[in-house]
Amino acid sequence: MKCIAILYSFTTLWASAYSISCVTPLGRQSQCVSIYDCKDLLTAFEQRPLKSNTVSFLRQSQCGFEGYVPRVCCGPMPSQVLDRTTTRRPVAKPFRPTTGVDPTVDEDSYPSPRNECGMDTNGDRLYGGQFTDLDEFPWMALLGYQPPNRAPLTYQCGGVLLNHRYVLTAAHCVVGEIESVVGKLATARLGEYDIQSEIDCLSDTCADPVQEISVHSAYPNPGYSDKVKNRKDDIALIRLAKRVKYTYYVQPICLVDNSLRLGVGNDVFVAGWGKTESGKSSPVKLKLNMPIFSKSDCVSKYRSLGAELTDGQLCAGGIFNQDACRGDSGGPLMRKTPSGVWETVAVVSFGYGCGQDGWPGVYTSVSSYVDWIKNTMRSTNI
Repeated sequence: MKCIAILYSFTTLWASAYSISCVTPLGRQSQCVSIYDCKDLLTAFEQRPLKSNTVSFLRQSQCGFEGYVPRVCCGPMPSQVLDRTTTRRPVAKPFRPTTGVDPTVDEDSYPSPRNECGMDTNGDRLYGGQFTDLDEFPWMALLGYQPPNRAPLTYQCGGVLLNHRYVLTAAHCVVGEIESVVGKLATARLGEYDIQSEIDCLSDTCADPVQEISVHSAYPNPGYSDKVKNRKDDIALIRLAKRVKYTYYVQPICLVDNSLRLGVGNDVFVAGWGKTESGKSSPVKLKLNMPIFSKSDCVSKYRSLGAELTDGQLCAGGIFNQDACRGDSGGPLMRKTPSGVWETVAVVSFGYGCGQDGWPGVYTSVSSYVDWIKNTMRSTNI
C-alpha cells in the first residue's frame, strides 16, 4: 500500500476522527471518510509527481485515520491545484513572464523556497533497515573526479541539491588533498540509486536516467584550510555548468534556518553511498538515523586528539557501527520538520575511525553558514 505511506508522512499522527461531519478547505460541509471513498482526493493523491500545492491541500483535508488509512474531509480539489495533463515523471516549471532578463538567473541565486523543497513523497521508512527506496532523498548528489591520468571518473564525495544550479558539500571535497590524491572535481550526478546499474529498478518500478552535470566552479568557505586538524569552516558550494531538471527522482532539499539549535538526543539522518576518502563504499544508496551528541563531551574527546572544535561544528552518532560511514564525505546530515519537510542540518566533515562506540562524527553546522551560503549564491550566479 505504497500510496498510503505517502499521505501518512505528510500529516501529524492525529487520533482517529469518529465524527462524520467536517468542513473542507474550500469551506464546504462534507463527511470525514477514508481517502479510498473520496474519488477526487484519491485521484489527485495518485498523480505522480505530487505537486507541493496538492500535498498542501491533502494535508488540510485530513480529518483522522482508520487504522493506518488516512481519512479526509471529502470534496473537490480547487481548480488551480488540478492538472490532469501532468505527466508521471517530469516536474514542469511554472511559466514566468520575462522582461528581457532570464528569470532563472534570479531564481538560481537563492535556495529553493520552502514550498518547493524537501519533499520526500514516500513516507516514514527511515527507522530500521539501511537501504533506501529509489526515490528517497532525491536531493542527494554524487561528486565525480577526474584522475590526473585521465582514467574514468571516480566518485569520492557527496552533497545535496539546493536549487537548479547549486550543490552544497564540504570544502575538503573541492580543495586540498583530494585534488592530488583523487583528482579534479568534474561532475555532479543527480538521481542516482545503484552506481553499478545503468538503469535503476526496484520490483516493477524504474527510475529515470541519472543527470550527470559538469561542474562550472566550486566555492570553498574562505576560512577553510586542510592544514588545521579541526577542519573548521569545512563547507563549500558547487555551481553547475547547466541547470538541473527536476523530476520525481531529482528535487532540492530545504536550507535550515540560521536560528536552529538541535538538542542532545534529537534524531538526525544521513544518507549516501558510503563514499569516504578511504574509498569504501556501497553500490546502493544507504540511510541511517542517529542522535545529536553532547557538544561539550564531543569537544573533550576531540581535544584529546589535538582537534579544537568550534561553534560552527556539531556532533552526531557515537553509537557502535552507526555513523556517517553509511553516508558520504561532504554529504548531508538531515532532519525532518514536524510539517514533513526535509532540511539539511549539517555537512559530513570528519571523525575518529568509523562507527567507534562513544566517538561521534563531526559535522559542519549549516545554520552557522546560512548567510555565507546565500551571499555566495547571489554573488556567483552570473
